[in-house]
Amino acid sequence: MSDITAKADRCSRLLNDKDLQAAFASVRDAIHEAFERCSVDDGETLVRLRQRLHLLDSVWANLEIAVENGKLEAHRMEEKGKVSYLGDLWQRK
Repeated sequence: MSDITAKADRCSRLLNDKDLQAAFASVRDAIHEAFERCSVDDGETLVRLRQRLHLLDSVWANLEIAVENGKLEAHRMEEKGKVSYLGDLWQRK
């Protein structure tokens, strides 16, 4: 197993972990609640809240990307071991 596929397995377990999903949802809800309570005139706070929401989304997206990269790496490793449709004809000289 390559480092990429091992990382993908770890990230997949994290993404499927109910406690981590609940933690992300809780943080997202807290940011939304703070946004709703924030004064329209407080642009600086609104921007900071939006940055926090973006950061939360970015962390989750990075976990998803790691899983997809692992799937791609596993597929490449699987394909590398297969004999092509024409077999070894192209490799003969």
